Amino acid sequence: MRTEERSQPLSNGTILEYIVHGEYAWKKSDTNSTYGAWWTPLRTMVRQVGKEVVEEKLKEFDEEVKRLRTQAIINALEDTSSDDDEDT
Repeated sequence: MRTEERSQPLSNGTILEYIVHGEYAWKKSDTNSTYGAWWTPLRTMVRQVGKEVVEEKLKEFDEEVKRLRTQAIINALEDTSSDDDEDT
């Protein structure tokens, strides 16, 4: 994604990307893959593994984010320390 697109709302023609952690091979013949996380366009993921796989993984991701957010909210309500105490 170009710098100017990162600071603008999504619009027609903008490439939607996800950061994907995994093992990557630069070529099919690679025997030494690289582990890491890269920004990957959604359309690339769909083309490489198929619509159904991408939709299922995104559904799992969304559910996990919701679960973590709910737990973070519960933890914040249960936390008796003030925000000022977090810096010390």
